Amino acid sequence: MYFGEYRHQMDEKGRIRIPTKLKAQLGENPFITRGSNNCLIVLPEKDAVKIFDEKFRSLDLLDPVNSKSVRLMASSGFKAEEDKAGRILLPQHLIKHAKLSKNIVTIGAYNRVEIWSEENWNAYSDIDSEEFDECLKTLPVGGEG
Repeated sequence: MYFGEYRHQMDEKGRIRIPTKLKAQLGENPFITRGSNNCLIVLPEKDAVKIFDEKFRSLDLLDPVNSKSVRLMASSGFKAEEDKAGRILLPQHLIKHAKLSKNIVTIGAYNRVEIWSEENWNAYSDIDSEEFDECLKTLPVGGEG
């Protein structure tokens, strides 16, 4: 499971480092693709294969809506490779999708890692106690407290 919030920077060439605590779980060559709310999703390669297979296997790929979803997700993803300094070069189309600039936030989001622009993450996560409590109500409860 992935947890935590890590604030760091992307260099002028679009290179980032995955925080060490998250990187250890992701393994070598994690898969990175577009996510909702203008973020990027980062998964271990084996998990990405499993998730995509489970989600797309039963779709009617002749349906234009299904085809679009598959095309957009699959074409935007890539298997990341680190350079000798431990940095990953993000493709420009993903930088644009996530509206990334110098300051970024990488978060653990339970079953995945997400990369956000600092501005977008701050706006998304800046909620009051009442809104936070409403979010909690949508979560399944595993047992009595």
